[in-house]
Amino acid sequence: MSVRSFVALAGWPEPAPAAGSWTGVDAGGRPLWLAHEAPGGRTPAAIATNEDRTVRAVLAGALYNRRELRALLGGRHALAGHDDAEVVVHLYEERGVQCVRGLRGAFAFVLWDARLNRLLLARDHLGLVPLYFAADGRRLAAATRLPVLTALPGLATAWDATALVAFVTLGTVPPPATFHPAIRQLRPGELALWQNGRLRPQTYWQPIFPERRMARRDLAVLVRGQLREALRLRQAGAVTGLLLSGGLAPAALLALGVAEGRPPAHTYTVVVPGAGADADAAATLAVAAGIEHVAVAGDLDWEGAVDALVAALGAPVGGPEVVLLQRALAEVGRRGEVGLAGVGCEEIFGGTAAAVDADRVRRFRRLPGVAREMAALWARMPLPGRHALAALTAAERLAPVEAYARAVSAVGPAARETLYSAETLAVLGDAGPWDALTGLFADAVNAGATDAADAVYFVDLVLRLPGAAAFGAAAAAVGAALRLPFADHRLAQLIASIPGRARAGANDRQRLLRAAVGRLVPGVPANRPPARALSPSAAWRVAPLRTLLAETLTGAPLARQGVFRVDAVERLVREQLAGEADHGTLLWRLFVVTRWLERQARPASEPARQTGS
Repeated sequence: MSVRSFVALAGWPEPAPAAGSWTGVDAGGRPLWLAHEAPGGRTPAAIATNEDRTVRAVLAGALYNRRELRALLGGRHALAGHDDAEVVVHLYEERGVQCVRGLRGAFAFVLWDARLNRLLLARDHLGLVPLYFAADGRRLAAATRLPVLTALPGLATAWDATALVAFVTLGTVPPPATFHPAIRQLRPGELALWQNGRLRPQTYWQPIFPERRMARRDLAVLVRGQLREALRLRQAGAVTGLLLSGGLAPAALLALGVAEGRPPAHTYTVVVPGAGADADAAATLAVAAGIEHVAVAGDLDWEGAVDALVAALGAPVGGPEVVLLQRALAEVGRRGEVGLAGVGCEEIFGGTAAAVDADRVRRFRRLPGVAREMAALWARMPLPGRHALAALTAAERLAPVEAYARAVSAVGPAARETLYSAETLAVLGDAGPWDALTGLFADAVNAGATDAADAVYFVDLVLRLPGAAAFGAAAAAVGAALRLPFADHRLAQLIASIPGRARAGANDRQRLLRAAVGRLVPGVPANRPPARALSPSAAWRVAPLRTLLAETLTGAPLARQGVFRVDAVERLVREQLAGEADHGTLLWRLFVVTRWLERQARPASEPARQTGS
């Protein structure tokens, strides 16, 4: 059984208990309430407990190794139901807080130990399921959906301008921050203990880079074995449908499923008129594999879909492909299947934009000094290709954290002054979205990173991957469950154990994955770059989105919110619609932020004053 969300309240005024909830008393005599949220109006699941009812837990998501754990625990414990939280309860009895290390999946849970009068909060290794919390020394609230906490009195009286700027710049908000100063989130691979009014977080897992790395000749067999296991665990007990594009990642999942005798029941591709979706390539792959392909109509209510996603997540959402993911998962759920997707492949195999840029710099630095000097001269001449070369020679002089910030940022430091209003800049002060990157690069060094490729890999895992998974979870809130075979922490650790240069660029990533998959079925592309269902640049060529963009990012809504400079945003819109420049990614983030701010229904100056307090 998979329960999507839960809430835990300690020290709060007791709400009206729902069916299946549990109310107890903590050490200070304050109420403690654990409950599952019931998706789709169904009755919430009962709270998992041990035999003497001294340990209770709620869990969101799924444990993919539940069968192995049930077999391990079955001889010593009474396993009455099918809730994964029950497995956590009994594993905790045997291993204490270290039980988290034995779990494998996409999960978050809260566990109450009455004997020790403490709560244990934990988020999965890669942060695929969020866990938000608020603690003030007297009380604690935790939930896997941000709107659950923002509905509590006093927790959403302000939004955080620094977090908003981080989303616009990086496309995600680095943990532990959220859009609300009073609400935090656990980091990937982190647990926290709440006892005697104190919350003590600790890291239980992160990727490490060993001193001795694996040889390339050993990789194919090891990667294939780990991928096969990851896919098997996510298909267990479910009829699956694969979200398919013409790219390498979903094609690899299709090939592995067919080779292992566990193919998906159907493959799905959303077709958006005018967006140039690769449905034909996906259909060709499906036919070659002997799987029925479903082309999902993409005539979407974009405004309604974006607003529904923002409401489900309680924050701005990722790129336009999240809307397509929502539409595809609705079709998957209608057929009673669980969705599989290739999300996470770039981060796990090292093929992100930052990784590719770092690899280019590494290769450039290996050139003789004379060649680098000639390249610098060429970059200053009005010749073809000089802009890309100028960017490369400039990046060569940057520290790794600065190069990463440049690769992933939609807004640079200089552009910040022209994009945001004077009120927003006054609140921000010297704080910037790049500050969190410095800490993450320091964490990478502590994990054994010895070069830029290792550091970039670490940061992509702990920053980009949880953000992508959170957007996928929002899309799944109204459709089928979503599972991501590539987003597996054991696979990530395996890839971290090879030399950085073997996973640094897109070609290296493809060689790794291609060697692992082999020619299992005809039609798997050998040299195709990562595919996006709908890039932001392509999205603004879709007629309904062009109209929505022009209506949303205009003077009235922007002036009312007071966050952005109206003239600057309107100039970006004009240039995009006229084809004079490509601001696709930045405009999408501004678009969804504006939709989210509209939901806050606050006077334009109020957020700035409050977040500065």
